[in-house]
Amino acid sequence: MGEVMTRDGCVLRYRESGAAAGSGRETLVLLPGWSQTAAMYDRLLDELGDRYRVIAYDHRNHGGSGSSDNGARIAALAADLHEVLEQLGIEEAHLLGNSMGCSVLWSYVDLYGTARVSSLVLVDQPSVCALLPWLAQEDAAQVGAIMDFAGASGFVQGLLGADSDAVRRDFLRSMLKPDIAAADFDWLLGQNMMMRMPFGARLLLDHVMQDWRSVLPRIDVPALVTGGEQSHVDAGSQRWIAEQIPGAELHIFSPAEGGDHFPFFEDPKAFAAVLTEFLDSGPVAT
Repeated sequence: MGEVMTRDGCVLRYRESGAAAGSGRETLVLLPGWSQTAAMYDRLLDELGDRYRVIAYDHRNHGGSGSSDNGARIAALAADLHEVLEQLGIEEAHLLGNSMGCSVLWSYVDLYGTARVSSLVLVDQPSVCALLPWLAQEDAAQVGAIMDFAGASGFVQGLLGADSDAVRRDFLRSMLKPDIAAADFDWLLGQNMMMRMPFGARLLLDHVMQDWRSVLPRIDVPALVTGGEQSHVDAGSQRWIAEQIPGAELHIFSPAEGGDHFPFFEDPKAFAAVLTEFLDSGPVAT
């Protein structure tokens, strides 16, 4: 694994696979979600082979990356992404985010624009999670916002309490198809439990309180939005996102295609087929 040192001294660890730097192949950067790790993309990497140069990294306080009391904010993680691109000399890349990784990408676009972005791939994340005071009831249903302030506070308190491990286990279970293999669940849980607390609780609260709707129409690069029929995220919210991004493509993964919150893990072959068709088609934003 390689390392990037952030502006505040936190080490981000990344894995590089596929084509070598300087090979002329396009670069694909993979961002995990909240409490997830870069290792969760390993099955996808096996399917991609050497079609692209692929960089997958762990967010701070996640996986193999360093611990820091700083940066429990989506904007800080977007700054981390900026530094990864800078320090690895990546002038332009396809950026893929899953779950909270989508929020990091939206924040990156909001802060830094799209000059270094070839395309965006957004995997199963509502643009608004919480029932914010300015969110009309009909809009909340459309964008997939389901968590009220009391629910968000209760979840964070659970993460910080004596039953934190059980809360995290149950949350992971809610994101997966009911018949997931026990060995797969245990491995995923092990990856999730590598995230450090209380950083994770603070980051989650910042994440769920964001409203990214105004960023979506300003995305001026090709975009692929994906959801899953078996995900805890309403697939309708992903359709809505695709309608807001000019020229965006949409794919909702069926149960047969591993259509839960982690389709790249559940059925990497089906996910890779959709991803590579999008990336290789030379999509054009409108």
